[in-house]
Amino acid sequence: MIKNIVFLILIFAAVSGRAATYSFADCLEILKKNNAELISAEQNLQAVQSQMRALYGNYLPQISANLGYQKGETDSVDSEGYSATLNATQNIFNGFSDSARISEAEGKVKVAEANLRSVKAKLSYDLKSIFASVVYAQDSLKLSKNIQKRRSDNLNLVELRFQSGRENKGSVLLSKAYLKQAQLDVLKAENLYQTSRSSLIRVLGLAPDQEVEVQGRVPENTPPLATPAFASLAQQTPGFLQAQGLIQSADASLKNSRSEFLPSLDLSGSIGKTGEDFFPDRDRWSVGATLSWSLFSGGKDYFTQKSAVAQKLVAENNWKNSELELIAQLRQAFADFIESSEQVKVSDAFVEAGAVRAEIGRSKYNNGLSSFDDWDKIENDLISYQKDQTLKRRDRVVAEANWEKTQGVGVLQ
Repeated sequence: MIKNIVFLILIFAAVSGRAATYSFADCLEILKKNNAELISAEQNLQAVQSQMRALYGNYLPQISANLGYQKGETDSVDSEGYSATLNATQNIFNGFSDSARISEAEGKVKVAEANLRSVKAKLSYDLKSIFASVVYAQDSLKLSKNIQKRRSDNLNLVELRFQSGRENKGSVLLSKAYLKQAQLDVLKAENLYQTSRSSLIRVLGLAPDQEVEVQGRVPENTPPLATPAFASLAQQTPGFLQAQGLIQSADASLKNSRSEFLPSLDLSGSIGKTGEDFFPDRDRWSVGATLSWSLFSGGKDYFTQKSAVAQKLVAENNWKNSELELIAQLRQAFADFIESSEQVKVSDAFVEAGAVRAEIGRSKYNNGLSSFDDWDKIENDLISYQKDQTLKRRDRVVAEANWEKTQGVGVLQ
């Protein structure tokens, strides 16, 4: 109930045209309600599940009721009559075709379930990476404005020293160039912010003209200390389960094709009434059994079976290949996740050291104890460290999201 109320409030804000501020949890709830790809995968699973359940009806008798009227002439004698019957048929044996069709349908259900998991994992990755990109754009814009102010202050300091004869013209021109670069970086950061918000609107399924702001960050998990068992993980991924479902469907299709070479046995019965008047009053009943066996179908059954054998071999080889690919992908995704986590720590350390060095360098340059070139290098190092820090934080979120997606898990599971 609370989630529905929150969702309605968010939608109302979207419809009213005002900029709405969403946390990551808010975005997750909106995606669940709006995303067309997720809804399509869910409906596809429901469809194949219903198709599988429908096949169980073949094990039950088929019952029908008929009400008839006949009028005719035989040897110039008119005849007229009514009939009311209740008919039932029951298949006893059809070459195991029914069980094969159900097994095939179960395989399709497994494929649809794996596909839904895969879609959820992909959308989890999309949401995390795009939300992180918006946060990165916000941080970049804030940092770019701070750098612009820092470059402006540096230019003022260099000009003062130039006017007092303690600095050369080249240093002033270089400082002006740095300021122009900082102004351009602010423009780029503003454009990046707008485009990243458009990507977030797309994945959330909101109106294209909706104004969106974000707050907070993507929740992060601590990397595992031990190296996972990649072979076991691979067998739990949607890709692996999908390949297994395809094998089951192919195997069942082969069994179904073989059932055409076996006989079919059906029982039937009916009870009812007949007579010249309505409602008829003469009782009638009948029972019977039918054994049928197709002796020749023009080669159709033979080639259908041959095709099913080939399709099963295709499914089995695809399954073997997919397992090897999945293990390699898991290893790479895990390595990227671990490395990106460590990269953030390294980047934070460089920023901390760069900030202290910049403070010392500014003081020394201002007091004439350091040259412009030495101070300039320290300033550029700090700015480079700060830009790298925002980038590494975003990359860390993306790497974790990719590790989850490769496993087939995420915030939507």
